[in-house]
Amino acid sequence: MFVKSESKKSEIDMITDTDNINLALNKALGTTSIVVVIFVIFAAVFGDLKTDSGFVIPSENENSRQLSISWNEPVFLPRHEECIDPSNGQDLPEFGIGYEPSISMDSQGNLFVTAHKDLRWGGEGNPFAPVIGGNLDTYYACEDGEMTTWDYWASWFWISNDGGETWSHGDNFEPTPGNLVNSAIGSATGAGSECLGDEGDIAVDGNDLVYYLDTYLEDNWWHIFSDGGNSYEMGGVCQRTNTMAGDDRPWVAAQGDGVIHYLGNSGAAPPECSGDSGRYWYYHSENGGNTFSQCYSMPGGWSTIAAEPNGPYVYVAQENADTDTGTVQIRISDDYGRGTGPGPSDGTWQEPIEIGPRKGNPPEGYPVVNTNNNGTVAVVWADCPNGDIGAWEMNFAISYDHGTNWSSWNITPFEEGISMYPFVSISENNVVSVSFYGMDYNDDELDGNYVEGEEWFLYSGALYHPEENDTWEFTISDISDWDDDGIIDPLHTVTAYEEENSDVHALHDFFETVISPDGSWIGIAYQQNIGLHPFEENEEQRYIKFVSGNINTAIISNNN
Repeated sequence: MFVKSESKKSEIDMITDTDNINLALNKALGTTSIVVVIFVIFAAVFGDLKTDSGFVIPSENENSRQLSISWNEPVFLPRHEECIDPSNGQDLPEFGIGYEPSISMDSQGNLFVTAHKDLRWGGEGNPFAPVIGGNLDTYYACEDGEMTTWDYWASWFWISNDGGETWSHGDNFEPTPGNLVNSAIGSATGAGSECLGDEGDIAVDGNDLVYYLDTYLEDNWWHIFSDGGNSYEMGGVCQRTNTMAGDDRPWVAAQGDGVIHYLGNSGAAPPECSGDSGRYWYYHSENGGNTFSQCYSMPGGWSTIAAEPNGPYVYVAQENADTDTGTVQIRISDDYGRGTGPGPSDGTWQEPIEIGPRKGNPPEGYPVVNTNNNGTVAVVWADCPNGDIGAWEMNFAISYDHGTNWSSWNITPFEEGISMYPFVSISENNVVSVSFYGMDYNDDELDGNYVEGEEWFLYSGALYHPEENDTWEFTISDISDWDDDGIIDPLHTVTAYEEENSDVHALHDFFETVISPDGSWIGIAYQQNIGLHPFEENEEQRYIKFVSGNINTAIISNNN
């Protein structure tokens, strides 16, 4: 199903002069070290380098805390066998269609992924046709004779109990064939896969209970699992969160014994809330989500939330306002976010701390925060000082004392290019990974920057205990289709339509990563576009994939 890029020469062919050395290197391994170039050349000639290694050889002046990553074969996440339909328009009908994946992991290494449904693939028509166009029809899930890619009415919920080698669907997430009438009935009489949703988020508390909040504008549905996702704990009827209506993108964090933090994105004051203003509203639960405090406003722009798994600290990273420029700020509670709700009290949330500048607001990009149990907090964000299709920047900030003191610096990976939706993960021993969707304008011979034929790739890098001004070495993470000529299939290739409209949204709004407690491996849930969408103009089929990488942590002992 994969079509190899024919528009570019192989890296081996292009390394015949010094002007092309960096080109070969950036494409193959994403580093600018001449030592690595020589290694790549000899490995390609003599076969000493496996093409799934992604290995980076430290150069003489390289940061001694730099960690190399050896990438495993990625996998597509599956559909239920009884829902596979070779005639539904999919190029890969056995796999799940979706976008904007979230991933979480429990302390046993069990993995959980959800992804936004492709609503325009709930059938050839749609119930909103008078507003958005198309044929007026209901939506369908796993229904014979309909071109749906949905297996059930809730958003996708996949689990893996073997480190990501194989994937299945969570308990009580069996197929639910039918149309919207079936879903309406199921939402009142059923649970799990019958609860209507189109995008969600997942969190795991200190007891390894898995919390999944799934939203569909009108309200949010609440799911809880134990035993690595193999036991559904919510009974037989769909449970509402009874929090925010009109939510767009939910963020959920969990810690301790059932302490839940829900950060809802409404873009405006929800009608059920107070007269406060803000894009984001915070909801707090200490009984596993059975009840939530209501309507605490956190004014600012795009935001994310993270919590210590077994400690009291909670962090919200934000743009300081819904503006093109400004700062990135962090909100901190040292007591589980307690004391918040309607009214003037901020409870245990401190005044926001500025941690870095914003020189240009990226298209729907989030400052992402993550933490561990040892007081380490990190934030990463993209910046667009030269506009949506100009040269982007990427910034990183870290604190090793629960956010009291911060170091912040520019970690832009390309001289000219795009580094979109960066995500950060932190192990318990302070291995920090950063991943992003990237496009290096200087890795080909195309005339212009954001032009038809430019290619998107998934990049990652890892450092042990990063310190201010450390340099990150980023490599391409999905290299399963690196062919004999050194060409790697991209996640997406810029189309003529995207060039004409400066549309950089092909891979949507985000993806996520996890890292093992000992920092020895990273897991990434992400999107790859393959084939044209059968009934959405200028769009492609969006498939959810997972890839893991083994991190070489041998240098950690040398730094202690």
